[in-house]
Amino acid sequence: MSFKFALQKVLEVKDFEKTDAERAYTESVEEFEGVATQLYELLKKKEELVEETEKKLLRGLAISSIQLNEQNISFLQTEINKLQLSTQKARQNMNEKEKFLLFKTVDLKKYEKMKKIKQAQYLENEKREELKFLDEVSIQQFVRR
Repeated sequence: MSFKFALQKVLEVKDFEKTDAERAYTESVEEFEGVATQLYELLKKKEELVEETEKKLLRGLAISSIQLNEQNISFLQTEINKLQLSTQKARQNMNEKEKFLLFKTVDLKKYEKMKKIKQAQYLENEKREELKFLDEVSIQQFVRR
């Protein structure tokens, strides 16, 4: 007779839940990285535009060009502000998914530990039964002499 864990189905469900949580966490990390990369690109673009505007101002620049550059910088700043909010939301979502994954991992480990304990108890019981059987056989052989 082989070992059968009574909560094997529960263990399998917990394993599936952990795998699902890992997938969700990975997706949230990718989403965060995508938004953060967009934010970085916009910040870099704004910085380059500001530097270029400052250089042009030193050489002399028409007022219309200055106004256009300021509008571009202003537009980039509003986009940056939006992306900063998106990045914060993505980071918060990623942290929540990480906590959930940690919870599911701990939950799965509990069931795996229970299975190991039950399996060890089963093996110990099997060994005890085998020793008991061998003792009975040896007693019967002794009595027959």
